[in-house]
Order: sequence, then C-alpha cells, then structure tokens
Amino acid sequence: MGVYMRILFDETQKERGKIHDNFQKLSELLEKEGHEISRYDSYPIKYTNITEYDILVLLCPDSSKLYGHEVKALLRFVDEGGAIAIFANAGGDKGLNTNLNTLLKHFKIATVSNQIFDYENYELELESNAVVSKFYQHPITDGLKEIVLVSSCSLQLEEGDTELARTSSSSDPPSSAVAAITSYGLGTIFVCGSYLIFSDKKAGLDLRDNATFAKNIFAHIGTPPMSLGEETIEEELVEESTEVEKEPYEAVSKIEMVKEALNKGETDHVKTEVIKAMQTLRAEVKSTRTETKEVDQKMSKTDIYEAIAIIQELEKEIDELKIEDQGYRDILLTDMARREGIDYSQVLPYMEKMKEKSQRDKQKKEDRKRSKADISSIPEPRTPEMDQFEKDLMIFDQRLESLKPEPKAVDSTTQSQMMGDLIQSIRELKNSVDVLSANLIHLMSEIVLELKEQKGKRKIF
Repeated sequence: MGVYMRILFDETQKERGKIHDNFQKLSELLEKEGHEISRYDSYPIKYTNITEYDILVLLCPDSSKLYGHEVKALLRFVDEGGAIAIFANAGGDKGLNTNLNTLLKHFKIATVSNQIFDYENYELELESNAVVSKFYQHPITDGLKEIVLVSSCSLQLEEGDTELARTSSSSDPPSSAVAAITSYGLGTIFVCGSYLIFSDKKAGLDLRDNATFAKNIFAHIGTPPMSLGEETIEEELVEESTEVEKEPYEAVSKIEMVKEALNKGETDHVKTEVIKAMQTLRAEVKSTRTETKEVDQKMSKTDIYEAIAIIQELEKEIDELKIEDQGYRDILLTDMARREGIDYSQVLPYMEKMKEKSQRDKQKKEDRKRSKADISSIPEPRTPEMDQFEKDLMIFDQRLESLKPEPKAVDSTTQSQMMGDLIQSIRELKNSVDVLSANLIHLMSEIVLELKEQKGKRKIF
C-alpha cells in the first residue's frame, strides 16, 4: 500500500534544480507513484503558503540566503508534522554562497564545504561520480545495492541523526556520510549531499539504483522516523505502562501511540494507522496554536513607517544583547515584531530599500569630502609681485568695470524683435558679401583679359 504525498518544490532560492525543467524525469517518476507535484516561486517562503503540503523540497539553492523569518516558517512547518528534503552540491554553503546550515543547525546537521571523490568506485569515468554501496537499515534504503552520487559534498552529523548512506574507505574524504534523516517536533528532515543524483542531466536518475532511492525517499519522508534504539524503546514502554496505571488508555498522547505502533513492525496496516494518528495529531497541534495565521494584506504607507520605527527600536534592543549570529538575530527580531503586531516580512523590503538609500547617500558624502580634500590639497601657484604700473592698471580696470551700465531686462516681445532685426541684418550682410564677391571676380577676369591682350601686342612688335 503506497503513501501518497503532496510535494512542493521550492524555486524562491535560485535553485539549480527545477522540477519542470532539468528534473522532468523525477517529476514523471513521482507522479507515476501517485504523488502530487507542485512548484513554489512566490518569494519569500511563508508558513501559510507551505502548510498544506506534506513535503517541501530544496534542490540546491544557489547564491541565495534564507531570511530569519523564512527559517522560522520552515521550523514551524516541520514542528507541526511537515517534512523538508534538502539536496546540496559539492562545495556546500561556502561554495554556493548560501546559508542552509543556518536552518540545518536546528536539526544538528551541517553540509561540509568539500567534494566527494572516489578513485576506485566511480561511474561514467568520472571520479566525482562516487558509487555508494554502504547503507544503514531504514525504509528509505530498502532494495538499494548501489547508488551514484553526482558532484556531492559530505554531511556532518551529531547524536540523534540517522545516517542512511556512507561512502567507501577509498573515497576522498574516506567513509563520509552523504545522506541522513532526523526528526524535529512532529516532522522530519532529510538531507543529501548531491542534488544531481536525481537530475535529467548527467544521467543522474538513470544511474544504478538512484530511481529506487528517489521512490523510497518521497514515500517515507512524510512519515515519522521508523528507527528507534532498543534502550529508547524500553524506556518509552516503561513510561507508557506507568501512564496506563494512572489514567485510562484513551488519555495516552498520540505520540506515544505512534511510537508503540512503530515498534510493533512495518506492515501496511501499521503504516496506515501511524499515518492516520500523525494526521490527527498534526491537526490538533494546529488547532491549539494561539498565533493567528498570517494574512496577505498590504500595509498602508503610514503603517509601514510606524512599523519601521518600532523595528528600529527593537534592533537597538537586540544590539544590546550582543548577538552575532545573523540567523538568530532575524528569528528574534521576527518574533519581537510579531508580538508588536507587525508582519516583519512585509516591512523587510522597505527597510532594505531604506538601508540601500542610506548607504548610497553616505557614499556620495564621502565622495564629495574626498573631492574637496583633493582640491584643497593642491597648493596655489606663486605669482610674482606686481610693479606700480600693473597695480595702477588693475585699479583702472576695476573702476572702468564699475562704470559700465548694468544690462537692462528685455521682455520676450522686444527680444523677438531684436532677434528678427539681427537675422535681417545678417541676411543683408550676406547679400552684400555675395555682390562684392561677384564684382571682385568680374574685375579679376577683366584684369586677366587685359594682361593677355597687352602680352599679345608685345609679341607683334
């Protein structure tokens, strides 16, 4: 029995992977499995726009960074039962100029700024296409013998994360984690170091068992984590038995019911019951939220200016706390603004424009100061001392200039008349010059003829 998911592929972060472009084969594969595929390009990422989906996918963001309010929206989405699948690329955050680790640190996962090579086990004659054959038991790894990572980075995991796949000892770096899954609240997050593993280009999806890997990921990522340690299971069973003695079985939380069902096995019937319980639990959590949903209403200019003034005061308060991490600052500022009844996501674009204008004005002032400083630094040339005659001449010129009559203002009619007279005078002068030129030419021709005639007479005699 299949589990059908509503999958949303994000395109607001300049993702290299686009589901209806260079991941068309993946789209067709998932739709054939019964999943509902959608794309999201309405910047920025908002909780109200993604909450109706089961899985949100980021296929290699490139030169784009998540804002604090976007990180908070994604954390809330996972906390309430949603799933996020992140596919990175060689170089990690540093190589792609992104900040995925700002989000991933909440799940104790990080992408490493490196690239996986395997000089013994590789595909298509490229060492960057590392073949992975080491998998850990999990529904996502069922049926996998070998997958091919195309241009992948490695992952850094901490306690509580479930590793799914690891490279061989011959890889560089050796034995590196490349895929992992973990839980957060009621939801799940999956991370893989390679986004080209499922792409149309470079035959990503068609290599080895990559297509099976893709089917497993999107079939199981929306369900609760299925791997629990033995010690954890024993402790949970003890807690459940204690609660049963105190209260009726119906009062036991649905989370405990889900964990108990997962511990019994992985039959289709158990999976169905688990999913139903999780959907009910997710609905209950949403109904108990005190926060109201965001409303996409445009704020008036007056409200925006007031909101900006309040946010600037909040920023001063945050500065006093000396928080250096920009991600935490954004999350804190978003939360404080919401407590003041301000939608930070609507005010943010205006604040960015104001900051840009302030920076431009500051740069202009600095340029003007620099230009003045350059001019004042040039020494004035030394002039020789004037003799008495030059001084008297300069005084005479000043007096002569003072005696000149001031120019009188001329109205438009008089000015037009004067202009017409000037044009007429120029035309008459031109005619006079033309007549004079003609007379000169005639006179010169007569002189030339007279000279020829005199020259002929001399030859006769």
